[in-house]
This record gives sequence, C-alpha cells and structure tokens, in this order.
Amino acid sequence: MIPNLVRERRFLQPGHLLVSAQPITITTILGSCIAVCIWDPGKRVGGMNHFMLPMAVAGAAASPRFGNSAMEELVTRVRNAGGRLPFLRARVYGGACMFAGMQSADHLGRKNADVAMEFLRRSGIDVVEVEVGGNRGRKLIFNTDEGTACLTTI
Repeated sequence: MIPNLVRERRFLQPGHLLVSAQPITITTILGSCIAVCIWDPGKRVGGMNHFMLPMAVAGAAASPRFGNSAMEELVTRVRNAGGRLPFLRARVYGGACMFAGMQSADHLGRKNADVAMEFLRRSGIDVVEVEVGGNRGRKLIFNTDEGTACLTTI
C-alpha cells in the first residue's frame, strides 16, 4: 500500500464498468450480479465491471449489462490503459441467489459466475480470489492500483 495516498472513490452502477491508470477506489453492491476486478500489478492499472445477465438476447446491442460483453470490454480497456495480458490478475464476486423461490443449480447468479470464470479461463487470466454464490448480497471495495479488495456480506 502506498502511504498517504488519497484515492478518488467511485460507485459503480449495475451494467457499467470503470478502468483507471490512476489509483482509484471503486465500490459496488452485488446480489445475483457479478463484479470482476482485473488489474496489472506491475503497471498498477485496473478496473471493475458489474454485469447483470450472462448473455445478450438475440438482437440486443452489446452492453456491459451482459457478461460476455462486460468481460471483453473490461479486458480491452485495461489493456488500452497499459495492462499486459500475461500479467493480469482477477477477482470475481457476487452471483448470489437472492430469492428462496428461485433456488436451483442453474440460477441466474450461477450462470453469471460461470460466464465470468469461463472467459477468464479462456483468456489465461490468473484468478486470485473467487467468492460467488450464497443467498446474501455483498458490498465490494476495490483499489485499482493495488488489486486489493474488501468484501462485506450484507
């Protein structure tokens, strides 16, 4: 951690993503949504997405609301900001099943998590932490330059 560093704090809404080459703190609240934090520890650049659905339906425009688009766009933006693919690291959070009546092996949160994990596997990005599933929401705080995260169950 850099001593006395004052970071800008930004709240990430569902269906958005944010990448920065400057040290910032990104916060978000998750339920069945997934947030993926990606950073390059050497270049100290990183970002986060927050997607709500695993895939766009036929005819829908590409959007970070959908996991397939959100993952591609996050990696592209981190690389455009100076991140190097072989050195990228990831953290994956969320994917809860928030309603008892929707419990199943393939609930929305599980599908969202599967999309994120499969993308990271195919891309060769090292996943250093995964906390997905359960039935409670989460508050996430991520520092883009350090890749550190603080997660609280809510």
